[in-house]
Amino acid sequence: MFSSVKARPRLAVVVPVYGNEASLLELYERIISASEKANVELTIQFVNDRSPDNSQTVLEELAERDPRVRVILLSRNHGSFVAIAAGLTQIADHDAAIILSADLQDPPETIPQMVDRWREGKRVVLCVRAKRDDPPLTRLFSETFHWLFRRIALKEMPPGGFDFCLIDKAVIKVILESGEKKTSLVGLILWAGFDRAIIEYERAPRKHGKSMWGLGRKISYALHSIVAFSSFPMKLFGVIGLVLTCLSLVGMAYILLASFMGLITSPGWASIMLSQLVNITALFLGFGVIGGYLWINLEQTRKRPLFIIEKRVGPSGDAWSEDGRVPFFDMRGVSASVSRELKDAAFRVLKSPQTILGPAVTRFEREFASWAEARHCVGVANGTDAITLALWAAKVPPGAKVVIPALTAPPTAVAVLRAGCTPVFADVDANTLTLDPASLEHAASLGATAVVPVHLYGTPCAMAEIMEVCRRFDLTLVEDCAQSTGSRYNSTHCGLFGAASAFSFYPTKNLGCYGDGGAILTDDAALAEQLRMMRFYGQDATGACVMQGFNSRLDELQAALLSERLRVLDEHNETRRSIAALYDRELAFLNPVVGGQGRVPHLYVVRPIDRDGFRAHLKVHGVDTGVHYPLALTCHPYLAANSVGGPCRIAEEAASHVVSLPCHPGMSMRVAERVVAACMDWQRQVAG
Repeated sequence: MFSSVKARPRLAVVVPVYGNEASLLELYERIISASEKANVELTIQFVNDRSPDNSQTVLEELAERDPRVRVILLSRNHGSFVAIAAGLTQIADHDAAIILSADLQDPPETIPQMVDRWREGKRVVLCVRAKRDDPPLTRLFSETFHWLFRRIALKEMPPGGFDFCLIDKAVIKVILESGEKKTSLVGLILWAGFDRAIIEYERAPRKHGKSMWGLGRKISYALHSIVAFSSFPMKLFGVIGLVLTCLSLVGMAYILLASFMGLITSPGWASIMLSQLVNITALFLGFGVIGGYLWINLEQTRKRPLFIIEKRVGPSGDAWSEDGRVPFFDMRGVSASVSRELKDAAFRVLKSPQTILGPAVTRFEREFASWAEARHCVGVANGTDAITLALWAAKVPPGAKVVIPALTAPPTAVAVLRAGCTPVFADVDANTLTLDPASLEHAASLGATAVVPVHLYGTPCAMAEIMEVCRRFDLTLVEDCAQSTGSRYNSTHCGLFGAASAFSFYPTKNLGCYGDGGAILTDDAALAEQLRMMRFYGQDATGACVMQGFNSRLDELQAALLSERLRVLDEHNETRRSIAALYDRELAFLNPVVGGQGRVPHLYVVRPIDRDGFRAHLKVHGVDTGVHYPLALTCHPYLAANSVGGPCRIAEEAASHVVSLPCHPGMSMRVAERVVAACMDWQRQVAG
């Protein structure tokens, strides 16, 4: 059986960049190498803090080359804390983030070790230098600051501080929700108080350029950090003020007493002025400290944004379009986890001497059959061809009546007509909108020969009841699985119940390619052999046309890409289930179509009372929706004129209400929650 890839944690490496043009390419390569060893799904989020050099060009070239790379350019130089905070806002849907400098002094090679400690349950992993080789003055300042910070601010600070770290999504949430501006990120991470681990490392000497951290900047950072997390400076100057007041009172009493006793014959102006200077100096220092606290509070209450992003390059952090909308489907996001593999697969096909029915098609057919637990897979050009060819190969004669549900995509009926057969429309179940067995029984009594049940929206049909009707009326069963790749009925894959089953690999499907593609599954070796001839003009191995057929071959390039998408299909299907579970919990008021136990949702469909008003409301809130399908098949003029059966009341009524919400593996749960919020807002307006 084809082995799927287990879901990997999503790790982001956030890199603030300021004047690091010469380091970026090597840094990127080392991050990629280290992350592959850590077995994570990687995003590298570069934040260009308005570098004065050519860093932006280098970063944009990396983003163009590798979809795992994202770049944001800030509108001005905001400083490292703000740059990191900006980067964290872009990766809030990830499981963890590593904050790493761009100067190559902090080794990316520690990433696997950091991830291992995180997997052990440590929400914060701090990387601390084993020793400091700084100049004496710098080392003295650093040691003094960290000693002071531990005693008067946060005792959790490691003795030598830390230079880079891994933080869990829970810590990221704390940082982003704190809303603090211009504070100490180091202090905020420690203040959050999560369980942490410490890793020692050797810091490399600087390869390029010089440090932007001059002494003045370090002093400013130290003072700001202490003021942000400790009231000690205020207390200190309060004590100094009290001591000076006491000394002043004692001095005044002494002077007055000594004067009366004649012990002082000189006014002592110099002493008085000196003492006043000391008092004034202490006073101004105290004002400075108080001013620092007031300034921090002023920063927090101002409505100015912490940062302004001028430009984004690379995939967005969520399935949102460039203007901030939630698209109904995001192919770029869906493909992100296997983007490199897709490129490699396409390149292999371009180099291959065989571009029609070559090794890529053979490989995919073998892998897809194994994944679906079927004996044979035959790749064809699209899902519509798959139905037509399956009916031919299953010996459904021209002119035969074939039952299909009245609510599905028109290609199901078109494929039946092209097979030379007559569609017979049957109604659907009111809850699942899949073929109703009772309606199938009535349609079969009209002289039907075959049935094509459609596992609509990914919901399995009632196959036990349908197969009982097929047995009693001797109906040939061909399943339409265009929307149910991965769905199961009683633990059995959809597509394994009849003579054959048809799959579509249209780009938006659960397993989608990058154009058109389809396949037929069957356990019948003779039927599979017929299908292979039918897809190739009806020719046998000698080139002679021996049966009915046409040109319907799965493209070699699409097959190669499908093999790579198949590797993450189980993972992607699980994401679809998670989003659907959220919708199920929160959106019962929208009368969603019932999915059932074995469903892998291809579409998540709801039935609001006012479809047009609902869709318009979600559009205003930046959420795109779809309608699948606006007309029952009985209401299409051409199809109705060339079929029998109907009207189908439930299908026709459902078609006037159904709305499809975004539900695909290219979106995060955060985006799904945004969809839920928009739906709830509509409900409040309707109820109000």
